[in-house]
Amino acid sequence: MNPWIAAIWWIMIIATVMVVVPMTVGLLVRAVTAARNIEQYTAEALAGGVGIAQNTANVVALQQTIAVATQLLAGAESIERSTATIGTALGAPERENGRADREEAEAWKPS
Repeated sequence: MNPWIAAIWWIMIIATVMVVVPMTVGLLVRAVTAARNIEQYTAEALAGGVGIAQNTANVVALQQTIAVATQLLAGAESIERSTATIGTALGAPERENGRADREEAEAWKPS
């Protein structure tokens, strides 16, 4: 083998060991660190998403409650009108809030 070719081979091997290998190891370390950070951020995002899903699950129940509340309100208004009609028929004085005093309520209780 020619001594010049052998010298070039040794220079290339030394350059590879001194430059390319450390640079490759450094890039691999950076890639592994980035992958771990991505995994950590993904876990945090998942936890946040689960929390949001749990907090917004009650929105459906709230919408159902609002739908039922309007029906309850209509029923309460009907009861209030009926109570006012009964009170007028019995000659009871009408109250502003639609409720009788305690003494009047006691008077109407069955004995």
